[in-house]
Amino acid sequence: MNNQPSSIKKWILIGGVAVIAIVMYFYFNGKTKVEDTNGVAVVPTSGVAADESQVLSLLNQIRSLHIDSQLFQDPSYTALIDYSVRIPEQGVGRPNPFAPLAGEVSKTKTTTTPAAPAR
Repeated sequence: MNNQPSSIKKWILIGGVAVIAIVMYFYFNGKTKVEDTNGVAVVPTSGVAADESQVLSLLNQIRSLHIDSQLFQDPSYTALIDYSVRIPEQGVGRPNPFAPLAGEVSKTKTTTTPAAPAR
């Protein structure tokens, strides 16, 4: 009877190691399908490849954009008036905003510790 508790512990340990191995297998080898907006499924093989395929997918989407230039010749567009206000250039400021101003006496706080009372 003394052998039974160690046998149960051994099977629990083997089961735990098997579960961890299965989880790690699916975590590291699991391939996920990423579907872009064009409906083409992209299967990345690793994290870097997934990023690369996503960038390439976005680049292809940008290249496929076409702007209708007839909009800029439309009379309603050409009738628009620009009411923007021009903002004048401002001074940049001081090179070190934390430095004391010219002619200003620095205000350093000095603390004194009281002397010990004489006995």
